[in-house]
Amino acid sequence: MRAFLTLLTLLIALTAFGQTYRFEAETGVITTSGSNTRVASSVAGYSGTGYVTGFPNQDPVVDLLTVPASLDEGLYDLYVGYRAPFGPKGYELLVGDEASSGMFGESSAFAEHFGGQFYLDQGALDVRVSEGWGYYDIDYFEFRSAEVRRPLPVEPVLSNPTATPRTRYLMNYLADNYGTQTLFGQQREYYNPPAIMTPGVLSHTGGMFPAIVGGDLSDYSPSRVAFGANANGESERLINWAQQSGGIVSLMWHWNAPTGLINQPGQEWWRGFYTDATTFDVGAALADPASPEYALLLRDIDAISDELLKFKAADVPVLWRPLHEAQGNDSGAWFWWGASGPDALKELWGLMYDRMTNHHGLDNLIWVSTAQVEASNWQEWYPGHDQVDIVGVDIYSNDPTDNMSPQWLELLNEFDGEKLIALSETGSLPPQEVMERYGVSFSYMLPWNEDFLTNDQSAATVQGIIGDDDVVVLSELATMPWRQINPAAAGDYNGDGSVDSADYDVWTAMYGLTGGAPADGNGDGVVDAVDYTVWRDAMAAAVLAVPEPSALTLCAGLIGSLITKSRSPRRESWEPSLDPVHSHDSRRGLSN
Repeated sequence: MRAFLTLLTLLIALTAFGQTYRFEAETGVITTSGSNTRVASSVAGYSGTGYVTGFPNQDPVVDLLTVPASLDEGLYDLYVGYRAPFGPKGYELLVGDEASSGMFGESSAFAEHFGGQFYLDQGALDVRVSEGWGYYDIDYFEFRSAEVRRPLPVEPVLSNPTATPRTRYLMNYLADNYGTQTLFGQQREYYNPPAIMTPGVLSHTGGMFPAIVGGDLSDYSPSRVAFGANANGESERLINWAQQSGGIVSLMWHWNAPTGLINQPGQEWWRGFYTDATTFDVGAALADPASPEYALLLRDIDAISDELLKFKAADVPVLWRPLHEAQGNDSGAWFWWGASGPDALKELWGLMYDRMTNHHGLDNLIWVSTAQVEASNWQEWYPGHDQVDIVGVDIYSNDPTDNMSPQWLELLNEFDGEKLIALSETGSLPPQEVMERYGVSFSYMLPWNEDFLTNDQSAATVQGIIGDDDVVVLSELATMPWRQINPAAAGDYNGDGSVDSADYDVWTAMYGLTGGAPADGNGDGVVDAVDYTVWRDAMAAAVLAVPEPSALTLCAGLIGSLITKSRSPRRESWEPSLDPVHSHDSRRGLSN
């Protein structure tokens, strides 16, 4: 079934701050094929003469509320008059060709919901609200003139005063780029393959490698190890990649419950991080520090600390994002660490922070907290400024054109000038020109695994986004101090101790391979044209003749997209102070 509401009446009012356009839902025409979507007036408190109600949520084809509109060109805040008496209800919004999504909070009375910002061209357009979860009422849509809001600078002071110099270096770099550039990241596949990035990802990105690689320590969870899980050297693999490439490591932990795994069909042991797959009660465990369950919490934190200590021993800093998506949504927490509510979550975060920082001396961590801004009272779940360095948000929209402005502005209202804001997970990459239009400027963006990156957006779209001058890929990252460069071995692809034409032959034979091949001279996970330049430069240093690769070789495999286009040289020359505070005067302006 499909229900269409065509709204005909436009109420225009002038305010002291600019124009306001209101569209009253009840004056529209409803087209339906079986649903009960209709105009009603039985509940008091609406605007105008009525409202639209009766949206279902089980249709094979979702109901839509369609608004033909015509507004002056400009940036607008959209507010929706609504009622959701049966609990929070999700919706998806399309204004012209730009998408957004959100959650109506539970309200038995008519209320107003901020639906995000939209830049509208002069003339006609359609506004559509998808049925989503259904069972809500729509009273009106109101567009109010707005201004682009840029994020304030954030001083790179870490919560841990004893953070290592390299950790402070990374935080300085992120803070210095915040508001001007966004780092491109990518989550690794959950099964920890040998190749840092799969061929599917690299093909879709045109060979442009992410500046940040996300890994998951889930298989180091003791309750998973007890069932035979093997992380396949994930920690060592990521350390090696960071040292070879100078890339940035982000780590998370799908923490399998310490005990109480149900392990039945649909609730298998390997799903033990989900609330419905374990009987473990984190609130009860935290309430009794003398209990065996509390001891198991410490056991697990210690096990993961052992892995993070490997990064510390290598002096590689980590963007550490534990206990992610704890709140879930207003229907409940999908991970066990959030199932006992915000107070228990914050206590668990504090326990982990103290244990890792003070007991294990993990001074190489930048702590990232994930905010579920689409849920009610999400601020209650925030661990606190003294234990958080970066605030992330995870956004999965059914429309890859989603401008993400509602979530961005919600976080900006809470943390502007205090914490960096990152897109810590996403199902699609936000178009950079759209982000610029709305002033959305995440510190970094990290899509989930290959299926999310490749299914919803074409290779051309992805390459256009990450190829933008305001997006930083690995080849454009500043030279990080943990990168280990051995000039004597550069270009020696056959390992015979000298750089000669035989190494060129190895590079030719291995061109296009991924996963730490010997001819991967810069350690970015793929043998490409950049590795030829590593060999060529090493040969040139010895004043030897350098054969140029054939056109056929350079065009083979991924080469057409692996050559990074010319970028601004200022990215390569960035040199922050190791002091945790520095000037920003030069600045402008699985479910997973």
